[in-house]
Amino acid sequence: MMYRPSYAEINLGVIRDNYRLSSQLAPGSRHLAVIKANAYGHGAEQVAKTLEDIAPAFAVAFTDEALSLRKAGIRAPILILEGCFGSQELTIAAKNNFWVMLHSTEQVGMLEKTHLPSPVHCWLKIDTGMHRLGIDPLQVTAILQRLQSSGKLSHKPVLASHMANAEEISCPVNQKQIEQLKLLGQSTDHPLSLANSAALMQLPDSHSDWNRPGIMLYGCSPLTEKSEQIGLRPAMAVYSQIMAIRELQKGDAVGYGGHWRADQPGRIATLAIGYGDGYPRSTDSQCEVFLHGQRARVIGSVSMDMLGVDISHLPQAKVGDKVEIWGKNLPITELASRVNTLSYELLTRVNQRLPRQFIEE
Repeated sequence: MMYRPSYAEINLGVIRDNYRLSSQLAPGSRHLAVIKANAYGHGAEQVAKTLEDIAPAFAVAFTDEALSLRKAGIRAPILILEGCFGSQELTIAAKNNFWVMLHSTEQVGMLEKTHLPSPVHCWLKIDTGMHRLGIDPLQVTAILQRLQSSGKLSHKPVLASHMANAEEISCPVNQKQIEQLKLLGQSTDHPLSLANSAALMQLPDSHSDWNRPGIMLYGCSPLTEKSEQIGLRPAMAVYSQIMAIRELQKGDAVGYGGHWRADQPGRIATLAIGYGDGYPRSTDSQCEVFLHGQRARVIGSVSMDMLGVDISHLPQAKVGDKVEIWGKNLPITELASRVNTLSYELLTRVNQRLPRQFIEE
């Protein structure tokens, strides 16, 4: 039973369509569906169940996320992108058919020393230019020899890297990263994985044995024009409701601190949603919502559970009216731009307090 009239609507059919579209961009590759951070806020268990019959494997950030999926009945292989922090995790990975990313010599050494109940499938992360995680390319041959000698592997390791500037199609770093990983693949005869969503969409040279679509599965790529050309659709819409309406006089202040004041008489609506649900607090009166076929400006300080909206131009608005916070009429990418962040952040900030309603359309 849901009593509070604020919720996120997740269209699982759209996510399924977006996965198919991502696969069509590189039909010669396999596509690992990235569902970390609760599937970018969309509900990892539900998304995994929706994609399990068409995605050969999933990826999450860490072991706890993978275990939650196993408890939910997901049987497909799951790649742990951050790898394991201790020997116990490696044992858990072996028992649960988790694929393990190795991004450091320390992790390689830990694998060598750990007694496993069965071999594991490892991916080897190479630092080709992002300088965040990864093995030095000059060490790859020696590391592969160590892994082969360990007797701990179930498959030939996949050589993976992560692109630092894939959203910038003309960035010279892109080609350097692509070429470096391809050279390693040619010299070692190992499968490769490089393309994330942005690279999959606009850098075909980055496509390889395994691609890793993430944000594009949810229809919220920062490459807005490219997303529309491909046919991606956003899978999440957030709705709330007017819980109160106030008549204002010129000079009346609204919200904590009284930072916003009415410059003329008008009406404001209070909505039953706030930063405690994941809505950005620092809107600076630059954001809007959608109701009665029109946009309305968010005003005043966003509270934990509520926010204010100027409805002076909507005399028909009344308590109980449904309001789109973001969705079909108000893209989340636009909201993210107005608060100087990415749709990734806003999606993953939608927490468990805001109920999710799942549909298939």
